[in-house]
Amino acid sequence: MEYNNCEKKDVEHFESIVGKTYVSANAAICASYLSKSVMGLESQIGDCIVRPRYTEEVRKILIWCSERRIPVSPLSAGLSGGFACPVIKPGGVVLDLGRMNRIIEIDEDNRYAIIEPGVTNGELWAYMKKYHPKYIPPVADGAPPAATVLGDGIDRGFSLVTSSMGPQGEVFMGAEVCVPNGDILNYGSMALNGAKPFYRWGLGPELFSTLMGSQGTMGVVTKGVVKIFPHPHFKTVKAWAMGNSHDMQDLTLEIGKLEFGIAHNTVMVQGGNYPLVMTRFPKDKIPNDYKFFEKIGVPRWWMNWEIWANTQEELDFVCKTIDEYAEDFKKNRAREPEAIREWKLHPKQIESRMKKPNKIAIPYSQWEAGFLFITWYTPWNECADFAEYYNGVLKKYGFPEVMWIASIERCRQAICMPIVCFDSAKPEDFQRVQDMNRETTEYCLTKGWINYRPDPYIHAPMTYSKAGTYLKYLRKVKEMFDPHYIMHPGRLMLP
Repeated sequence: MEYNNCEKKDVEHFESIVGKTYVSANAAICASYLSKSVMGLESQIGDCIVRPRYTEEVRKILIWCSERRIPVSPLSAGLSGGFACPVIKPGGVVLDLGRMNRIIEIDEDNRYAIIEPGVTNGELWAYMKKYHPKYIPPVADGAPPAATVLGDGIDRGFSLVTSSMGPQGEVFMGAEVCVPNGDILNYGSMALNGAKPFYRWGLGPELFSTLMGSQGTMGVVTKGVVKIFPHPHFKTVKAWAMGNSHDMQDLTLEIGKLEFGIAHNTVMVQGGNYPLVMTRFPKDKIPNDYKFFEKIGVPRWWMNWEIWANTQEELDFVCKTIDEYAEDFKKNRAREPEAIREWKLHPKQIESRMKKPNKIAIPYSQWEAGFLFITWYTPWNECADFAEYYNGVLKKYGFPEVMWIASIERCRQAICMPIVCFDSAKPEDFQRVQDMNRETTEYCLTKGWINYRPDPYIHAPMTYSKAGTYLKYLRKVKEMFDPHYIMHPGRLMLP
């Protein structure tokens, strides 16, 4: 596929659309959009930055770029660690949607919010706290306030209610999308002109799923609809300690199966191993062995249940049931019963965990100045096998064995996230990360485990090579929306 660089005439045309203030081909400005780590390591510098404000501006930009064969990489906040940046050269247009930041409608009865792609977690949370305090938006848990709601939603990410309600893809109800020929598509029930976005699956055979997980390859989302949820006042966090990943998996699954009256109240169920604590500090400042953490009460493995309820009685009942199941599991089914105990959290720990949006991911950059999230979906009853395997490979390559695991939709699936801590100042460390990533990807795919956000050089080629005719028809869908392949080329094997 042949692409063109942005030339002076292109920059001038973009200036005529959005204004000179909102276009830049300055090398330093373009380089500032280059991000690495967190989710991916591969990215390039764009030729110019264009910052539209309205859907019509996006439409004009895409028509021009399609005719001129100029690549377009849309981003909302750019905090996805390189996944929003160009992959190929020439980098083309980086379409910064941050100025499209209107909160258009909050419907408390139908429980949805219509927002633009630049609306951040912090902005929507603060707006709803002020004007709709009985409800909360599905902000990404662990993502900073500057991350965007729609960015995480389109990527099918992990919200603050995912353990109860499912991944972000399940709470995304509709969208307005601009494709390169200038057409505007409405997805979900909005496809029927004037209809409210109350029904995600639209008018029949639905096109909505072609957007989810597309990494900007199928068009530009200019409006999106997400569910909002009640925000009860009765909350707490229960934590139980385990000695191994299998006891963590099995006890959590038993509680996850209590779907009415218990598991639906556990909005966030997440845990992991002690290196999750260890790697939040510079590695030369604290001991790197478990004995130190054991002395201060940190278990080898644990699981947290964040519980929301409408009354104190309801909250007490859920907490009591979790404790009873944990005690019974310890007596009758645990592999290491002596390690299972309630991990009583300090009120400040609970308060910190309840704070939304939060920045719980950021401290991992302190271990060695670089970290990479490599996230996989597995069936819940296979997450312990995943953890055992992956931690073994992390150890083999000299990385700390950091593993975070969370429940999706009451333990129907697990989201498993090894956090690779490395020195981003050393080129050899990047190679070590990629070698480890390639080895683990080959194995994980043989087990049927699915990468959450496939990178363009390892995950996507390996995944789609095993997907039979799926890639063939995915490319046909791509060509229907984007016949000249200008939208984020290189992502998802497209092309």
